[in-house]
Amino acid sequence: MKNIFKFLMISLSFLILNFETVQAATATGNADVYKVTMRKIELCTGYTVVDFDNVHTADACHNAVVLGSGDKVVDIASVNAGSAAASYGDSALLPLGETYTHLRVTIDRKFTIKSESAIDTGGSDDTDNCSTIATADSQYQNDEATDKYTHKVSVAEGGTNAEMNLYMTNGRQSDESTANYTQCFNANCSQKNTSWSWNYAKDASELTSAIAMRTMRSSLSTDDVQFIYKLTSPYTVALIAPTIDISFGTRNALGVQEVSNSQGSGTPSANDGMCSFYPEEPIVTITVSYTHLTLPTNREV
Repeated sequence: MKNIFKFLMISLSFLILNFETVQAATATGNADVYKVTMRKIELCTGYTVVDFDNVHTADACHNAVVLGSGDKVVDIASVNAGSAAASYGDSALLPLGETYTHLRVTIDRKFTIKSESAIDTGGSDDTDNCSTIATADSQYQNDEATDKYTHKVSVAEGGTNAEMNLYMTNGRQSDESTANYTQCFNANCSQKNTSWSWNYAKDASELTSAIAMRTMRSSLSTDDVQFIYKLTSPYTVALIAPTIDISFGTRNALGVQEVSNSQGSGTPSANDGMCSFYPEEPIVTITVSYTHLTLPTNREV
């Protein structure tokens, strides 16, 4: 038996995000838990460059075929994450002989993340021991359900390490100038700035692995975000179903910034620095391969 011709490999970066505000102190750390809700995976026969507001449309992903759909929560920091994600799709649904060149992934804008250990922002002594803590409505101006896309919460350092819900907030493309979210400066968001900005990529040059990512604007009412990736090699559907192997990396996949009511994103002047977490990009490697059987050509008589 001969096996495994590597057919394609894709490095998927779920999040490409950055601050517009001046960052005095930011750092990244490892995630012990990193839960992503997968919503849909599609293969495309081609891709047309579109404005990133339209990544979810048929114009972007040609002749899309759904490999898997429905909510499936995968903890990509888990050792079993690959098998859990791979079981989401069904390659038997693909039409024989069709060639696919791109992949579109739809996921939820919510990520549940637990820091592996405390993170030092590199700023003041107020934020040299930042850990994710359990999410509560009291951390928001109103509550989590109302403010999840419009507000970023902040927490004091030294809290009890726990799973925390982090969201892809409303934002803009990187060449725009509108403010789009509220940054909380204390534990109950009574201190805040309503004019902060969150940038998303405007074109493929600003993305690490994806070639397109839908912009999460305040005008949207969706919980979904879409990414498109180009396959390293075109995939033509054959009689033998492919094997899909998925591996994940969550090293430095959790970001944290020091914020304060006294200085915003600058160095605190009143010992009021707080930790504000955000999801960084996990790396997902997908290998699709064939397993070929070599049949005997001779037999004993």
